[in-house]
Parts: sequence; structure tokens; C-alpha cells
Amino acid sequence: MTKVMMRFFQWVLIICFVSIPCMFGDEQKLKFNRDIRPILSDACFHCHGPDKADRQGGLRLDLEEFSQKQGKSGLSAIVPGDLEESEMIFRIHLPEDDEEHMPPLDSEKSITPE
Repeated sequence: MTKVMMRFFQWVLIICFVSIPCMFGDEQKLKFNRDIRPILSDACFHCHGPDKADRQGGLRLDLEEFSQKQGKSGLSAIVPGDLEESEMIFRIHLPEDDEEHMPPLDSEKSITPE
């Protein structure tokens, strides 16, 4: 399977993961602290967490209200309800050898489609 096909299937899974819970009401709605924060904690907080001294790109992802603000790039990492405008989603799906891919390859962190 080619990398392009793998990326396509990853996007399909993400769209399903975001859309399907919305069809079943509030009890299945994604919650930042329950569903998103643990993923970010594992893969992103080292560079984009609460420690101001280690924070990169002016981006803080440990608190929901900061995760939606613009970083130094002028782009918002997370735009609720809009995958196409969420820079974080774009960077996660860049090829791993791209210098803007997140998390960086040298961090030894990763985010899986699941």
C-alpha cells in the first residue's frame, strides 16, 4: 500500500472518529480533557505544554483555550469542527521526513491513526 493510500485511510478514520460520535448525541461527543488531552500529553506536551521554558512556536496545547489560539506561525493548531483549518492535523499528516511534521521525527514520539 502506498503512502498516499495510507494517508487517505488515516483521514477517513479521523473523519469517522470526529463525525460518528456527533450523530449519537452529547454522551458520545468528544471531550477535550477526556479524549484529546491524553493524546497531546503523550506526543506534544514536551514542546507545547505547560512549561514555558520548553514551549516551542508559541503554542500551548495542554489547555483547551490555549490550543485554539494562533501560534507564532499565525495559524491555529486546533479549530473546533474544522479539520481543514486545524494546522495540527495538517502537520501530523505531513510525511515524516518533512521538517514541519509533528511530532518531529527526532522526538521519538508519534501519533497513531487510532
